[in-house]
Amino acid sequence: MIHDLLLAAVPLITPMAPLAPAQAPAAPDLEAMLNERLDSAQSQSVAELLRTAEGLIGLADELEDGSLEALLDRLLQSDRKRSPAARLMLVSTRLQGEDADLGLLSGHLVELIGDSREDVAEAAASLLGDPMFRQLEAEDREAAYEALDEGMKDTRRPAPFRLTCASSLHAIGRGAQLRDARRTMVEYLDSSDVELRGLGALALAATGDVNSGRGELERLATLPGDRGRLAEAYLKTEDLRRFYSRKHQNLENWYNEKISGETPIKDDEDLNRFENVIRMIKRQALEGEQHSRSDLIESAIDGMLRSLDQHSNYMPPESFKTFDQDLLQAEYGGIGAYVNEDPDDGLFTITRPIYSGPAYKAGLQSDDKIVRIDDWPTVLPTGGSHPTDDIIKRLKGKPGTSVKLYIWRHGMDAESIDRPTEDMAVEVTRARITIPPVNAEMLPGGVGLFELNSFTRVASRELAREMRAFLDRGMKAVILDLRRNSGGLLDESQAVADLFLPQGKLVVSTESRVSAPEELFTERPPLVGEDVPVVVLIDRFSASASEIVSGALQDHNRAQLVGQRSFGKGSVQQLLPVYGERDDRFRDENKNGRFDPWESLTVDHNNNGEFDFAPRVRLTIARWLRPSGKSIHRELDEEGNIESYGGVNPDHAIGPRTFERWKLLEFRRVNQGRDLRRWVDDHFDTNRETFLQIAAGDRGDWGMYPDFDELYNTLDTSLSRDDVRFLLRREVRRRVQDERGAAFPTGDYEEDPQLQKAIQIALEEMNTSYMQVPEYASTFEDLDAEERAEAPLTVNLDDARRSELRRALSLIMTARETSGALNDEGLAELEKVLEATLVDDEEN
Repeated sequence: MIHDLLLAAVPLITPMAPLAPAQAPAAPDLEAMLNERLDSAQSQSVAELLRTAEGLIGLADELEDGSLEALLDRLLQSDRKRSPAARLMLVSTRLQGEDADLGLLSGHLVELIGDSREDVAEAAASLLGDPMFRQLEAEDREAAYEALDEGMKDTRRPAPFRLTCASSLHAIGRGAQLRDARRTMVEYLDSSDVELRGLGALALAATGDVNSGRGELERLATLPGDRGRLAEAYLKTEDLRRFYSRKHQNLENWYNEKISGETPIKDDEDLNRFENVIRMIKRQALEGEQHSRSDLIESAIDGMLRSLDQHSNYMPPESFKTFDQDLLQAEYGGIGAYVNEDPDDGLFTITRPIYSGPAYKAGLQSDDKIVRIDDWPTVLPTGGSHPTDDIIKRLKGKPGTSVKLYIWRHGMDAESIDRPTEDMAVEVTRARITIPPVNAEMLPGGVGLFELNSFTRVASRELAREMRAFLDRGMKAVILDLRRNSGGLLDESQAVADLFLPQGKLVVSTESRVSAPEELFTERPPLVGEDVPVVVLIDRFSASASEIVSGALQDHNRAQLVGQRSFGKGSVQQLLPVYGERDDRFRDENKNGRFDPWESLTVDHNNNGEFDFAPRVRLTIARWLRPSGKSIHRELDEEGNIESYGGVNPDHAIGPRTFERWKLLEFRRVNQGRDLRRWVDDHFDTNRETFLQIAAGDRGDWGMYPDFDELYNTLDTSLSRDDVRFLLRREVRRRVQDERGAAFPTGDYEEDPQLQKAIQIALEEMNTSYMQVPEYASTFEDLDAEERAEAPLTVNLDDARRSELRRALSLIMTARETSGALNDEGLAELEKVLEATLVDDEEN
């Protein structure tokens, strides 16, 4: 499934001429034609290989004599020296034919799963998930299981490959394989990485389990592209299934009452019906043995709650623990760093230190690799690292305790990764860490930019602290960036609104079925006076508390809003413990009212030695209303269609900066090469002041970068110099963050059209034009233009020529991603496209 999703995007940039000739070739020419296709396979993308296979099947249908199938079988049986891509083409073609030897095909796919070419290996894993392979003989079936299981658990391989293995194992496996595959998908769904959570949710949905990852699918469904469309399709299918299931049940109930005249079913009969279903599952369901009674009951509770609305759900203990500690508290005892496994080298990496934390104070920086913690290596003997969560548990601990970290950096001896020396050791004293919810920057013209990432318990306090410091520095205007902020605590939204609105102003009210309306008002004079203009940035991921704050500031005419319509999450959820369930109890040594990992337990209900939360029900109990009385909430009908978009509309609608797909792919390729990062690290010490200036703003001048032309020429890229400058400046800003000990906000006034518009509005309220500020005049786009100009390469081209030009760029990208060179056919096509484009340009 994951592989199919990835392939879906490829044909958009790698179109291919139809394979089948006008007439089927004569039988003697068949083998020569097939060999020609196989010889060119290695230079093709997987999408092209599969389209070629599809064309060959069409040819087989025309021949109608089985000659192609016989030829394929002979090649598969006798020739394993062909390139992996050619073998993939052979297997894919033969798999679609009649009477295929499944053992022979699975044998090839098992070998290809281990191939070094990732797209071929992933395609092989995907093909092995064909339901036909359930019919394999025992020996072949076990070999397939083993290959998929090994790929699924190989932490050195990319996440999409591992999930493809899990999906295929689930598709053809039995008992133990099904459990292992599902466990892997759930692990991805529970990941702290949003990308991995989305992949896990899609993988589970492919197995028919939409509900486990429903929240992630709903998030994905709001995004453009193939993943978003796939998530939306899964959700719509599930909603339709529920809708017609309810219709059928209602009709059946009506019929029973109308015909039999029986009274409604009593409570004990409802419970008996529920119990009977559980027994049927345990006795007869194909996968019944995989699920305990407790699992089934929890799933039933969750399904019942989710049938009410999209935000009510059941939270098992582990889910609530993550929700409480990571999303609401935003505090823990540890070293203070954002960490993850580096996909390039598989090492556990500090992606960025928390600059107020002990790791940064001990000298640790972005991209440092933690290869050992005390006497415990983070690196596995087989390569890659231990699971990220296991490593994080060893980094966390009681504030005041020490931990010895062994740090490896690029440029050190690679052998010291497995055998670190004492000169690599750094002693870090753990502290209570507060995850910073605010990143702030004073922009030219006295404009303060405050990026608020979430409404945790410390959000308003940290925002107020940063604002006071900026006011002392002469801040004249405020831009509050709530883009990508999905919300948090209701009282924190009130406290943030308090910073801008006069005392006694309504912030939000609630509308409930059973309770009287509740109204929340500002409680103190504002920190930011009315003489200071305020602009708020929102986008389609701004939700919940973000919408309360932006809606209140808009309704009270305190701020102008710039960006996109917000998400539309305006319902109130209450966290309720399930009756009879209790949290474990602990000795609250630091009197903070919540459990910390170093504190001792006084009551351990299941005797597992760990603090466990009781499960919670998250139940929607009310709607939020803006001060104007408008509902924030997006309303859906029974079929999942949008009846009312809700959300908050910006006063100035403007989208984010976008790039064409070929350019995004080239951005990724250049970044993965690490040439830019090495260049910054090599030049930083001798150009520190220049780099500090670049980080603040380079005015689009790549001449500010030392040895820029030399770097550009070594990249061998189709990107323009300005594109490379854009990527290089991001690396400079990453490095300067560590130097100055403070993170930059995500918004960059030189590159971000939404932020540029916000700055323009703020300055206009101060009777100033952005053209009067040199930093803005030299970098801002034409903010008053209705449409942004297209890239220079496509000016004066019609749609057909523009499509051909994109095809040319696609050919170049394909060459880079495969052999590094174009074949004769590709060169001829590239030459033809470019000549035609140049002729058109000259005529225009």
